[in-house]
Amino acid sequence: MPSMVSHLFFKLANEKDSELEACEYLDMFAKKCGFATETIDEMRLAFIEGLINAKEHAPKEIPDGNKRDIHVALTYAEDLMQIQIRDFGKGFDPSVVEKPDIRKKLKSSHKRGWGLMLMERLMDGAEISSFPPSGTLIHLVKKRLAAATPVEVDTLREHKRVERLKYILGSFIDLSSFLCQSKNLQAGLRSMLRILLGTLGVSRGAIYTFENANESLDCLVDIKLRANARLPQVKIPQKVFEKLSIKEDGEVTDIITHEIPAFKETFKDEEIEHIYVLRTDNQNQGLLILGSRFRKEEEETFDNELLTTISRNISSAINTYRLMQNLRDANEALDRRIVELNSVREASQTISSELEIENLPFTVEGIFRSIMNVQKFSMAIFDPTENRYNICHNNRGLPSTLDLWSSPVSQHVIQKMEALYVPDLKCEERFTFTRARNYTSDSFIVIPIVVQDEVLGLVNLSDKDGNGQITQRDFELAQLICSQLGIAIKNANLYKRGITDGLTRLYTNHYFKMRLSQEISRVRRVKSPLSTIMAAIDNLEDILQKHGAGFKDIVLIKVGSLIKRIIRFNDLPCRYEGDKFSIILPDTTLEGAMIAAEKILENIRSTTIKHQDIEETVKLSLSIAQFKISMNVGQFIETGEKLLAAAQSEGGNRILADKK
Repeated sequence: MPSMVSHLFFKLANEKDSELEACEYLDMFAKKCGFATETIDEMRLAFIEGLINAKEHAPKEIPDGNKRDIHVALTYAEDLMQIQIRDFGKGFDPSVVEKPDIRKKLKSSHKRGWGLMLMERLMDGAEISSFPPSGTLIHLVKKRLAAATPVEVDTLREHKRVERLKYILGSFIDLSSFLCQSKNLQAGLRSMLRILLGTLGVSRGAIYTFENANESLDCLVDIKLRANARLPQVKIPQKVFEKLSIKEDGEVTDIITHEIPAFKETFKDEEIEHIYVLRTDNQNQGLLILGSRFRKEEEETFDNELLTTISRNISSAINTYRLMQNLRDANEALDRRIVELNSVREASQTISSELEIENLPFTVEGIFRSIMNVQKFSMAIFDPTENRYNICHNNRGLPSTLDLWSSPVSQHVIQKMEALYVPDLKCEERFTFTRARNYTSDSFIVIPIVVQDEVLGLVNLSDKDGNGQITQRDFELAQLICSQLGIAIKNANLYKRGITDGLTRLYTNHYFKMRLSQEISRVRRVKSPLSTIMAAIDNLEDILQKHGAGFKDIVLIKVGSLIKRIIRFNDLPCRYEGDKFSIILPDTTLEGAMIAAEKILENIRSTTIKHQDIEETVKLSLSIAQFKISMNVGQFIETGEKLLAAAQSEGGNRILADKK
């Protein structure tokens, strides 16, 4: 007897998998209205397509929840089931949607129109009214047929089977195309499973994928089975894997439930009806889990041949996605490599064009920050005149020279002449890291700059932006960049020889004036402070008369060396003339210059210069001047000279500063 309820209305939330719940209402209502199983299946296919169309066009970002929902009305009267599906989206013109052909669809990039055609074929009436921008109304009609003969039932069942297969394959073609272009395997498989469950009248299901790396099954898609919460991952014994590989048909319910106890223990018998292996070319991709049907009272069995075909299509989609993902990953890796090589080429050009060894560390630091996002950088350059590694000036509070005795890591790298990459300090047992608390990450790199078996310098990198960890790829890229540094340091040293005094190895007077002019131009541009120190040995003439020119040269060398040891790496010590020295101090105020001058004077006073049997103390006068924007180069130098002369005229062995 048909149902006494002739009308059913409900609102469907525009959420994932909500159409499956709507299908249960349709099945229940149609069954009570006396429709045959085959007819209900046809209605369900068309109903799902209508709901998918409505959910696609319904607005999702508006505050009015009533207009976000899809309105569904089911009405039965005079042997006619009328279905109305209403959304409140932007609408579309159904007349311009091409009716597709399955053969054309396989080759075409245009994938739309399949659902519209299916609704027309499966229903006795299908009308789509769209009124932009107020939404779309889909009106479907199905007539309840009188009892059919067995032959008619068989014919109808075969017709239903063909239409169902065409519908699923058509939908899967759309989704396979989506997977080829998308990076979201889960979204594509969820859509496939949702369509499959709705088409078969199944209430719940899941898809597990094989992960060869850990020999396990991972639940990737779960629709109402709660597999993600109850059994997100399960290990697969090798013998089970082999059995699945040789199974001729796709149905493997008995193998899984008997060989993997976790499935039997987690899911009740009525929760899972069938399990199919997802396999392509003897390669297992995963499992398709199907739950119970909407109409539990019916005894109709699953179409095993149909499900085997569908399983192969899902397997093919997974395999295609993974192949495309591998291709995307390879292309991205190639793109990254090209970018890195271009960066290295540009870095090489920048490094090789820098002849000022004092500027080289700043150039290199800028390169590493821009290419690798490294936040902590330090560089030490070997000074052959002092036989030590000078740490270039930075804002990290590091000492001016590298003490190899207290730095076993640097000592190791210099002795081995090999780069060191430590991915995790906690797992490194060769060294003790006393400065580890100063870093935000547990990884760092130390790279020696080696030319002809000589270590010219060291580069230390740590703390990247983001997660802060330095990777193996970063290590390889850093070595490529540092390979350009050796030649750059050699060239800078050669250039430096041409602009340094042959006796003291300090910069010449000519270079002092040239660099001072450059620094003044920079000060005018960036408004940073600039100071100079000028120094003269007060008793050099007395030393010359007492011990001769040879010892006088020793004194000049020792004083020049002492000055170099005290000042910063990027300060410029010069031999001004005769017994006089000058020092350019970029980014330094008068107060900062005074600190440096006091250190120089203090060290000179406490130093005795020895050579053979001769010992002498040295007296030094110093002057300090800070650049004023109204000065030119000559006036700046003249200020320092006048202050130095005044210091000597007052008895020497003192410091005078320009306080004006």
